[in-house]
Amino acid sequence: MSHFTVIRLGEAALVYAEGPLDATVAASMHDALAGIVEERATPIVIDLVRVPTVNDGIITALAAAASRAAQQGRGLELRLAAGQRFTVTGAAQLRQVMGRAYPTAA
Repeated sequence: MSHFTVIRLGEAALVYAEGPLDATVAASMHDALAGIVEERATPIVIDLVRVPTVNDGIITALAAAASRAAQQGRGLELRLAAGQRFTVTGAAQLRQVMGRAYPTAA
């Protein structure tokens, strides 16, 4: 089952997801991320450590959030499997990182 949770702690926002992320959650993830960016949360951490697969809709939602955050001078902090950590500051960089982590979604 796909799902994600948004956890707020002061100014920070954590988006924790587990299970495969597919089209059934892409729109709600897009909306949640748009709200977090609009509220100027900092840092914005996206924890995908327990996500085995994502579809293009999820990558599009993350890329849109990365682009909006970059316009505000911020980035998204990605946590991926195998201890990988990246701070992305735009849509192109997000797509590059996600393409390496999830090659079947790229």
